[in-house]
Amino acid sequence: MAISEDRLLVGLGPADINSALALSAEAGWNQTAEDWRHFMERGDVVGARDDVGRLVASAAALPYDGAFGFVAMVLVTKTWRRRGLATRLVDHCIDTLRAGGRIPVLDATGEGEKVYSKQGFVRQFGFDRWETALPQHAVSAPADSRPDDIDEVVAQDRQAFGAARPHLMRDFLRRDGSAAIRPPSGDGFALMRRGRRAWQIGPVVARSQEEAAGLLCRLFDRAAGPVFVDVPSVRKQIGALLHQRGFSIQRSFSRMALGRAEPFGDRSRLFAVAGPEFG
Repeated sequence: MAISEDRLLVGLGPADINSALALSAEAGWNQTAEDWRHFMERGDVVGARDDVGRLVASAAALPYDGAFGFVAMVLVTKTWRRRGLATRLVDHCIDTLRAGGRIPVLDATGEGEKVYSKQGFVRQFGFDRWETALPQHAVSAPADSRPDDIDEVVAQDRQAFGAARPHLMRDFLRRDGSAAIRPPSGDGFALMRRGRRAWQIGPVVARSQEEAAGLLCRLFDRAAGPVFVDVPSVRKQIGALLHQRGFSIQRSFSRMALGRAEPFGDRSRLFAVAGPEFG
């Protein structure tokens, strides 16, 4: 059964957070209601509803201050897949970002990469989601930790990521339990926040793999229970550290951009991304 045109694209707002959260929870994703709120307040979120008004699909376009924006939260409930919904919703997000003069970027699973390639997206680099469950006795300090120099964190994130996202960084840091730590040099940071399923570590920005490893270990001492961290695949030393600490790769992703293979930002400083929904 095809979905009717009047239900194909509907704008979503804060009143739809619970319905959207049900979609991402069904998929087993890690987003929280606060993540969805950020998309709805700072981006353009669209969806599709069935004949009784239930939300059955979603996608979000999140513009950043720079040359690109992110396409994320592309979800279709199981009973409505393979009807072209995801493609239509992604096309809308592409048009939204391009209308603002931004290149659409997204993070795709292996299966998604095949689909997005047909829409003109090109692989830039790969990263792996590592996960583990840290024991309760690992916690040695309160989880909440917010740096005084948030503007510097925002600036260093922009350098590594390639676009400014001050609203996102400040949103992450204001949440209960969030932690952001800096190295002794002050050149870099590592951020951790609560997710629905697990702690999410990232971004991690540093001058070297050794410095990034030190930041990660400090965050491990602040977390207990499930932890996710999304690390560029080229970071073999970080992968070895994670393996040693009991992490394993859950799945892999590809950072892709519409018609552009060259990555944005300074990848030499990027050791973990914020997550496949935010880049």
